Amino acid sequence: MVSAPVGSVECMTGSPPLVLDPADPVHADVLARLASDHIGWLTTVRADGSPHAVPVWFLWHDGRLLVMSEPRTAKVTHVRRGSAALLHLHTRADGNGVVVLSGPARLSTRAAGEWVPEIAEAYTAKYAEAMEAYGMGLEAIAEKFSVVIELAPTDLVAW
Repeated sequence: MVSAPVGSVECMTGSPPLVLDPADPVHADVLARLASDHIGWLTTVRADGSPHAVPVWFLWHDGRLLVMSEPRTAKVTHVRRGSAALLHLHTRADGNGVVVLSGPARLSTRAAGEWVPEIAEAYTAKYAEAMEAYGMGLEAIAEKFSVVIELAPTDLVAW
């Protein structure tokens, strides 16, 4: 198990954010998984303190996880209320390949459509087949899933 060092990207709570070092073999594996895995499980906390986990598409961008969402979802409500969040990826069949990133989350001040010019290349490369199967291009997705949740991880559990 590895708990990663922290670094220099501004974090939303004042806690130092996580910086993944591609020279570190565990971090390199995490970065590869963040680039290639299509589904992560985003967990937020309901007002009553119980967890709420949902599968999401995500993009690792500038030290943050970006998740586009429809505006009226539970996860958006939770983040708006101040819930921290975590994203975990599926493990390998042998139970290894664990990746769990956690930290503060916020709703971006920019609508998803405003992110498109900045993330289009990476997002389309990652999700081209999925978007084709879904029947929507990135601009249509950004219109429907107009809220962007930004998760600035401060902690990593990986092995």
